[in-house]
Amino acid sequence: MTGTASERSEVWLRSNPRPAVAGAAVAGLAMAMVVAVLWTVGGPGWCWWAVALAAAASVPIVAALVVTASLPRLVRQGNRLRVRLSPLAAEDVPLEIVECVFPGSSPLVGTESAAAPRRVGTVVVRLAERAVDWKERPTFAAWGTWSDGHVVIDGRWCEPLSLEVTKQLGQRILEAKREVAAPARLDAETACR
Repeated sequence: MTGTASERSEVWLRSNPRPAVAGAAVAGLAMAMVVAVLWTVGGPGWCWWAVALAAAASVPIVAALVVTASLPRLVRQGNRLRVRLSPLAAEDVPLEIVECVFPGSSPLVGTESAAAPRRVGTVVVRLAERAVDWKERPTFAAWGTWSDGHVVIDGRWCEPLSLEVTKQLGQRILEAKREVAAPARLDAETACR
């Protein structure tokens, strides 16, 4: 953390890049298997060129996805909370409309059985009802959802979640909101004099 309140940048919830790294490893293994098959059967020259072009095109794309998946999910930047639930965009939410953070859970897809479904831990960031412009945002569903003023961050794509992590996030929000409100209060008092 450096600078004034308007410049401060602080990571509040890190990402979990392991699923993206695992996907990159699977893609690399698939490419290696294609090369091994071509080597074994002595594929024609055009096949080798096709494999080389596919590798040249896929390596930067996969690398970009891994880097993007490594970016933090929640970052405080001055008087805003940057929320990243999409590889292509992050939303800078004003701290004044962030009400609270609490733990949650979502059913694991594909576990709808007669028995209790397996669940994955989540962090829910609730936004003020008055902030109608912030009710919905597009997201990458695997990372989380943003609906009806609730930002739900999937625990598989962020640092390990616990009650302690959620409590720390809640405390950070309270402290940040107080810090942002203090200069505004001083400005209002000075203007009245």
